[in-house]
Amino acid sequence: MKERKYCTFCGKELVLKTLYDGSQEKYCDDCDHVFFHTPSPCVIVMVTNSNKVLLARGLGWKHPYWALISGHIRSGETAEETVVREVYEEVSLEVSSLDFLRTYVLEVRDLLMVAFKVETEGTSIKKSQELEEAKWFDLYHPLPLRPESTAAHVVKHVFPKMMCRGPERAGKQMHSKETMRTYFDLHK
Repeated sequence: MKERKYCTFCGKELVLKTLYDGSQEKYCDDCDHVFFHTPSPCVIVMVTNSNKVLLARGLGWKHPYWALISGHIRSGETAEETVVREVYEEVSLEVSSLDFLRTYVLEVRDLLMVAFKVETEGTSIKKSQELEEAKWFDLYHPLPLRPESTAAHVVKHVFPKMMCRGPERAGKQMHSKETMRTYFDLHK
């Protein structure tokens, strides 16, 4: 995120001010306003249906991995409203049983990601123009998620024994006995 240099109210150059807690923040003398460096809030959503999870790929992605549905929280919108809107906008599915999971910080992109798990009755996907592909993946098999990604952390939060596939396997389904776990074993 580009560091703010000028007051958004009056245009005056900002100065550093030491606050009561000892932190230093950008400050406008004329407006008496402190500008905190804050991340952009967004949601990341694990959409499930029975023993399946919905994954998507954005247009132009060069890597072989998939991701969960995500999107920025709009001004005046709650995180829960964003979840419902983003899932419907991206794949035309209505969600239910919305559960907050936890938050994640993605410093490299200056994001505060609020993670949710939702259920959906429907499975018919109508993907938006911003997606290359969206489809359901069986939870009995390792998922094609980048192992260190926020999406992988969200899935592992819900299913601690879930495995992610490396890039060499991202396009193939694995069927070894080692990976054939039942849906309920994944919850242990």
